[in-house]
Parts: sequence; C-alpha cells; structure tokens
Amino acid sequence: MHANRSRFFSLFFMLFSLSTVCAQQIIEVDYTNTPLKSVLLDLEQKTGLLFSFSDELIADRSVTKTNKSIHIDELLIFLGEATQLTFERIGEKQVIISVPGQALSICGYLFDQITKKPLPYATIVIKGTTKGFITNENGYFRIENENLTNGILIQYVGYTNLLVHPSDFNKNDCKNLFLSPRIESLKEVIVKSYLINGIDKNKDGSLVLNSGTQGILPGLTESDIFRSAQWVPGITSINETISDIQIRGGSADQNLILYDGIKMYNTGHFFGMISIFNPNITTKATIFKGGASAEYGDRVAGVIDIQGETQVPTKTTIGMGLNGTQADAFVKARLAESIGLVISGRRSYADIEGLGTPTIDAISEKVFQNTIVVNDAAGQVVEDEEDQEGLVEGEETFFFYDTNVKLILKPSENDSIYISGLLTKNDLDFRLLDDENLSQDALATENRGLSLDWSGLKAGKWHHGISGYYSKYDSRYRNQFFEGQDVEEENLRRNSVSDYGMDVHIAYDFYKKHTLKLGFQLSQNEVFYQIFRDELGTEDIEPEDEDQEGVESEDERDFNEISDKKNNSNSLYATYYYRSKDSGLISVGLRASTFSLLSGRYFEPRLNIEYPLGKGVRLKLTGEKRFQTLSQLVEFDDTRLRLQSGIWTLTDNNDFPLLTSEQFSTGILLYAKGWTIDLDGYLKKIDGLTSFTNGFTNASEEYSQGTSSILGVDFLIKKQWGDCRIWLGYTYNSVDYRFDELADTKFPGNNDITHNFALSNTYEKGNWQFSLGWNFRTGAPFTPVTGFNTIGGDIVFGPINSQRLPNYHRLDASAQYQFRLSSRKNHRGTLGISLQNLYARQVPLSVFYRVDDNPQTGIQEIDQLEQLSLGFTPNFLLRFYF
Repeated sequence: MHANRSRFFSLFFMLFSLSTVCAQQIIEVDYTNTPLKSVLLDLEQKTGLLFSFSDELIADRSVTKTNKSIHIDELLIFLGEATQLTFERIGEKQVIISVPGQALSICGYLFDQITKKPLPYATIVIKGTTKGFITNENGYFRIENENLTNGILIQYVGYTNLLVHPSDFNKNDCKNLFLSPRIESLKEVIVKSYLINGIDKNKDGSLVLNSGTQGILPGLTESDIFRSAQWVPGITSINETISDIQIRGGSADQNLILYDGIKMYNTGHFFGMISIFNPNITTKATIFKGGASAEYGDRVAGVIDIQGETQVPTKTTIGMGLNGTQADAFVKARLAESIGLVISGRRSYADIEGLGTPTIDAISEKVFQNTIVVNDAAGQVVEDEEDQEGLVEGEETFFFYDTNVKLILKPSENDSIYISGLLTKNDLDFRLLDDENLSQDALATENRGLSLDWSGLKAGKWHHGISGYYSKYDSRYRNQFFEGQDVEEENLRRNSVSDYGMDVHIAYDFYKKHTLKLGFQLSQNEVFYQIFRDELGTEDIEPEDEDQEGVESEDERDFNEISDKKNNSNSLYATYYYRSKDSGLISVGLRASTFSLLSGRYFEPRLNIEYPLGKGVRLKLTGEKRFQTLSQLVEFDDTRLRLQSGIWTLTDNNDFPLLTSEQFSTGILLYAKGWTIDLDGYLKKIDGLTSFTNGFTNASEEYSQGTSSILGVDFLIKKQWGDCRIWLGYTYNSVDYRFDELADTKFPGNNDITHNFALSNTYEKGNWQFSLGWNFRTGAPFTPVTGFNTIGGDIVFGPINSQRLPNYHRLDASAQYQFRLSSRKNHRGTLGISLQNLYARQVPLSVFYRVDDNPQTGIQEIDQLEQLSLGFTPNFLLRFYF
C-alpha cells in the first residue's frame, strides 16, 4: 500500500511539472510594429528564455503579431520568417539569433585586453564544427568562404573564451578583438610579468609560471619550471641540477613537489640535469618560497605545485619536437564537448650510436666527468687544469624517457574531474677504466604516479574537492670494482618509496571578502632502503643476508644495512582568507597532524599577510611552523660513481628525528610604470638535522644531530621598456649549522651560498625572442684535508667547512623564432638555440676523497676528486604544431 501511494505521488508530481512547463510555453502576444529588441525583452520576461544577439543585427527590425494563445516554438518560427533571421534554440532556455547560413569571409586582430599586445597562435574554431584556424605572430586571422551562422569561438591559454558572431564584423575592415585574462587567475595576480611574460606574482606572495605563455630565459630553448625558477631570488641549485633545487637555504628533500596532486620523490632526468616534467603539457606551476597555506604539509621548506592541462581542447592538436638531448611528441584530443585527453612522451637518444650532439657531450662530461686524481697526502686542490696525467676515461650507455596521460572531464559548467598518470625512467650502465682498475656501475631510477581529482562550485559560494593519489619511486644501484679479473669491492644501494593519500575539503565564501576552508588529508608512506658493501672480495656477506641476523664481516668496513618502515599520517587543516577590495590578503591557518611512527599531535600554525599601503605598494608578513617525517640521507661512501646518492628514509625519532622548521619573513613590494622592486628578509630555524642527512665529508661514518639557522634577504629590481626587460636579482643567504659532536662552535652549512647575483634581460621583436643573463655566486664551503696516515689509511681533516671553493659565475644566452607552416591551419613551428657558459669557465662544485692502494707500491694513498661545473653547452630546439 505504501509503495503504491509513493508511485502515485511520483506520477502526480511528474504530470504537474510537465503541465507547468507546457503552460509556460503557451503565451499571449500583442505586437504592432514593435521593435524586435522590445519583443525579445518581453518574451524573456514571459518565458524565462535568454536571447543572444548583437544590437546591430536586430536594429531597424520590427514585428507585428497578435495572438491570445500561441506556443513559443511557433512564435520563434514566425519571428524568423518575419525578420529573415535564424532563431536557434540551444537547450531549454537559450536562443541564439543569427543571419541565415551563408558563406562569409571575415578577418580580425586579437589583443590582450589589459596590455593591448597581440596574442599570437590563438585557436579559432567555427562553432558547431571541427574547423579551426590560428592567429599569426601579430594576432591576425582571416577566415574565407565559411558558414559562420553559429559564430566563431576564440580561445587562448590563460584567457576567457570569446564567442563572436558574423554581425560583429565590419564587411570592409578587419575587427580588433580583445581577450581578458581568466577571472579566477586575474583576481589573484598582483604583478603580471614579474620577470618575463608568463611569470606572475600572486597576492599571496606565490609565483606562478605559466608554461603556455612564458617567454624565453637565458640558457633555455623552451620553458622549464625548475630552471626558470632559479632566476628568482631565493631559489638556486649549488650543483647546477634541477633535482637539487634549494629554496631559502633549505635542502632539496625539504621541498614539497606536486604534479597534478602526486607527491614527487625524484624530479630529474640525466641525473638532475633535465626536468622530468614535459613543459608542453603543463599549464602552470605555483611556487611558495614561504607563507604556504595549511593544505600544504609534509615538508619544511618550499612548495612547487605543478598542474597539467585543465581545459578540454577546442580541437585535436599534435606537437612534436627535437632538441640536443631528446625527442618528444604529444596529442591533445577533444573526444567530446566535455571530454579531453592528453598524451605525451619523451625519450633521449644518447644511447643510439651516431646520434651524439654537443649538448649530450657537454652534459655527459659534467655528470660522468673525468676525475682528477690527486696523489698528494695533504689533499690540496689541483689548480692546473692543463695537467691531464691523472685523468680517467669512462664509457656509458644511458637513456631516459617519460610518458604522461591525462583525462579531462567537465560534467557541468562548475565541475571538473581529472585523472592523471605519469611514468619516468632513467637507466645507466657505466664502465670506468684507468691505468689500474676497472669499475662497473648500473643505476636505474623510476617514478610512477596516478591521481584523481574532482572539484566543483555549488550555489556560487560552496567550493568542494576530493582527490587521491598514488606515487612510487624506485632506485637501484650496483657497483663492482675489479682489480685485474677479481672483484675487489662490491656496493649495492636500493631505495623505494610507496605513497598513497587522499584529500577532502570544502570552502565557503561569505560576505564576498571572506572565505573559510576546511579539509582532511590522510596518507601512508612505506620507505625501504638497503646499503650493502663488501670489500676485498672475501664474499663473507651477501646482499640477501638479513640485517637483523647479525651477520658479521671479516672487514669492519663491510656492512649490509636494511630498513623498511611505514608511517600513516592524518591531518586536519583550516584556513581563513580575507580579501579586501584593494587586493589585500590576510590568511590565517592551522594544520594538526598525527603520525603512526610518533606519539602526540603536531600543530602547524600559518600566517600570511599582504597589506596594500597604497597603489603599487604592498607590505608582506609571513610566519609558519612545519614538520617533516621523511628526508634523504646522503650515502656516497667512496664509490667511483657518485650519482643519485640521496636515499629517502622515514623518521624513527632516534637516528632520524622529526624535522621541525620555524620561518618568519617580512618585506615590501613596489610596482608601477614598468618598475618592480621586491625586497624580503627572512629567518628560518630547522631542528632534526643529522650528519647522515647532510653528508659532511669528514663525518660519513660518524653520527651526530644538529640544527641550522638561516638569515636571508631576497631582492629584485626590474624595469620594462616596451618589449625589453632587464632585472637584477640578489640573495644574501647565511646558513649556520651547529653539530656539537662535530665542532665546538657553529660553522657554515653545506648549502651556505652567501651571495648570489643574477643580471638578465629579454627582448621581443615580432616573432623573435632574445635573452642574455649572467649569474655569480660565492663558492660552497668544504672541509680541507690536513694529513693522511698511509699505514692505517686514516684521513686527518681540518675544521669542518672551513674553506670555500672558487666563486662561480657564467654567462648564458638564448634566441627563439616562431614561424607559420600554413596560412590557414594550426600549423606552426618554433626554432630555438641556447648557449650555456659562453666563456667556458669551469670551477669545482664539490670535493670528495677516496682512499686507494697504489698497485706498484701497495701503499695506501688518498685521492682528492673534484666535480667540475658545466662547460660550454650549446643546445637547439625544433618544434612543430599541427
């Protein structure tokens, strides 16, 4: 009985709703020579329909019609016949008014609404078809003899779409059209073109790098997130790699790096020389040097949040390119109006015989560079680079690749669903031969990741999101050292990280200026590593031996260390945002976390204030506390191949304590009339450092805990004259370490680069771009050797980090030319060239030592080895888009 009653009410409700809708479509009209515009306004009030038209199209048209009962569809047919226009009903409420289909020819110029600069290579699609066109380098386009009844849709990365009807064009002249930057992006941007086009500054102090619109930078043939970021004060890499990027004195493993929500544990190809993120399928990267909101956890230094494509392509496009190290291709496909698919792949060709390039040779020389052997008991640095007597020769077989897949779904105007996956791999086989010995090294690293994200907006005020990710990093290294035919030494290093997590959040906008965001995150980390060494070929231990069994070696230097830990994290976070009309921002947040490896709760307060003092003047203030449960220990031992030496490990609150940081910063930002002046001062303290996670040369076998205190100043001054930009960046960074077991007083940290200058400029002219930049920084500190015991093989070190390597500086240049392959279709190309280290100056970036037996005398000796900076490195780019 109850079920029948429910079905009855459901049927009654449906019939009532249907009759109501039908009733709304039957109307009464009484028009006598009434202007068409007035008729349309009257119909919108009576029916709820929305009419889309241009005023020019309906001008001078009137309607005469009287009917006490007429269906709206019949009336629309009548209006079309009476006015000789097409009334096309789109969906339930929208009606588009246009000229009846006919072949037309139109032309126009496309510009940025704010800067009034032309927008080259914008996509133009005839609505309702798959026919597409593209603007040239001056923003010009022309469409000939096409049916444009439904209008044309104009799209450009970072801008709102524009639908234009034929009636909007003048028959005799080309029309100027203007696109506005996307509202959601524009409302957050304070300084556009902070350095160059495509690098902007947000009101929360973060930097946004937009790959699709980014201009050229010195030494780059195309945009690269990590190398571009290094031109920003406060961000650098001591060893010239992108995988060792350091933000405000923190180490690389202290940065949170996300790709479509996937936590990344390795970011570099070619052992850190090339980014694993394909710039052709990334839309933007948001970088926080400090002041990150409470939703970002797990790390104590900077945040780099990278996003892939977020919009459904208007049409299917294909791109392919070739540079001095790799070839790549990508497809951005429009599967349906609300479904898009992006697929990309890159692969190096260094392992293919006969395909070497000067770029590959230069990078290989740096990564696998000839080692300078110093037969000096005092271990002094060899100054004479012409002395080639101690050089060794190497042979390597190496390749890398990466692939990305992303599915984009737009089920409604306010909802977005993204499914993203990536796979990257580096593989190396290396043989090193000198007059005495042979060593063989095999090293492979791999990243796999998958993420799902659904975000939406309800009732214009409620923002919701749910996301999940899986990340897997795996590194395997094996080294065998031969003397003659016998294995003299074997080393094995394995490291893997499995990371699962999810995030659920909701935000509410109230009183227009206020937003409250609440969220919950959970994650599970499983980290495994093994470090194995067997010297003298005694084979008294095997890699398969269990560490906990207490297998002892005949040589006290041999070991087999195995660690396998898990940690579950649960975090609640809340952030309150106040955004004033004058672009001010106050952000106050709190993050509360629990970790299964540790007891208690851990609270991380966050504060970020950007207060406008006047037009073009902003005062900045940030404060934050953070925790980190995993870090990298530096296991470089004394093997010949010192690559990918960082090993991820979880805290145990003993040998590897929980990392804790507190940071405060304040500064001022000035921007007006092409000038940008940005000044920040900051203090940071990090607890929980260990000698194992910092890799002190004189403490590789001694454990100690310590802290770091960082005092820094970031300064930027930039001026823009038309298409020319010039800027000077400076960073003062004093990093003091205190390890009581190693030194009685504080000493410079390994990443203490006290002064860092960057002077650069860019110039754009038509379809050409040029850039030239010079970088200078003080040398890194290192620990000298004061003596060596040839009998016991013991090295006597001087005070820790008491000397510095030579100052570093180099000059880089780039040029890029964009050209069209076809006048009508989306066929274009890019040709680029870059020159790094134009005057070919090389200096040591690091120094380490190795004890070895002299084959003639049998006496132990110390070798001092230098890792030199990158030499002169040319590169090229050839890219096509279809």
